[in-house]
Amino acid sequence: MPRKDLTFTRSTSGLQTKYDEAIKILEYSIMMVELFDVKEFNNVIAGQLRLILCDTVKKDGVKTDNSLLRKIEDDPKLFRINELTEINNGSSVILGEMFDYYKTMIPLDDWLKQVIYIINVQGKKQSITIFDTIRFAANKSGGAHVDESLKEKAFLVDVHAERVLCQIAKGVLKAVGKDFMEDSKENISYLIKKFKEKASE
Repeated sequence: MPRKDLTFTRSTSGLQTKYDEAIKILEYSIMMVELFDVKEFNNVIAGQLRLILCDTVKKDGVKTDNSLLRKIEDDPKLFRINELTEINNGSSVILGEMFDYYKTMIPLDDWLKQVIYIINVQGKKQSITIFDTIRFAANKSGGAHVDESLKEKAFLVDVHAERVLCQIAKGVLKAVGKDFMEDSKENISYLIKKFKEKASE
């Protein structure tokens, strides 16, 4: 009788490595979008944000949290958003910087529930949270899957995700102690160095 497949448990250092990899991918992806205008990397940003912040796994019919950040930190906290400003016809957005880096940080669950814009669609207001943005951008708009048909809220995320994904990602990096611009300088220097090495082979 053939044996069952073995199950291996990833070590703490192994989880840390995967987390560091995800953060590095996030850094490079923001860099590609913001510094080199390669917008397609928004899809990568969406996928990494889901992996780091709000990934789930279903086992025995029960959905449980599988986010990398919770595996690294017991009680992760991130920055609060700035206030929404009504712009027209009942729609509201955050003008300028998305996050307030001076207020007390809040737990991840509360952070994900923060509304980052409200869109009035034919008299019905749709409130889009950080979680909505990450989930729909990753699961339905190219981060990991692409759906042919989209319900109203998922469609709004599909339209507006490009405008907010980098802001969300940079807020996450700052919350975990990263400096995007300084790290980008190092990352670009590394790419130039590797390119020169390969070009001279």
